[in-house]
Amino acid sequence: MNDKDIPLANSKVLYRTLLREEGYGVAQTTVLVGGETLWHRHTNVNDRFTVIRGVLTVETKIGDMVEKIEVHDYYSIDPGVTHHVKNETDDIVVYITVQSGGIQDIVLTPTEGLPQIDTP
Repeated sequence: MNDKDIPLANSKVLYRTLLREEGYGVAQTTVLVGGETLWHRHTNVNDRFTVIRGVLTVETKIGDMVEKIEVHDYYSIDPGVTHHVKNETDDIVVYITVQSGGIQDIVLTPTEGLPQIDTP
C-alpha cells in the first residue's frame, strides 16, 4: 500500500505532488471550505507547511493535550506527532508541504474523543 491508497482526507482536500525524491517530497495542497484530514502521524518525516493562501488550522495531539493553531505563514510538525489540518474559513486555503527526514509514510491514528471525518 502506498500513500495514495490511504484515505487521508475528505473530498474537499486536493493534493498535487510537485517533487518526490529519496528522503524528501514536496506537495501542494488545496483545502476547500470544510476540508480536513484525518488524525495521523509520520514515523520519520517532518511536515513543514508554508501557507500561500488563506489561514490553515493545524491541531496536534501529544498525550492528552490537543493544541490548535491558525497558520498564516509557516508551521512545522515533528515525526511521531499526531496531527490533522482543516479549513475553518470561508475561503480556499493553499499550502506547500515539504517532508524530509526519511521514508515518507502516513499512519492513521483514530483518536478517542476527538472529531473524526467521513471519507468517501
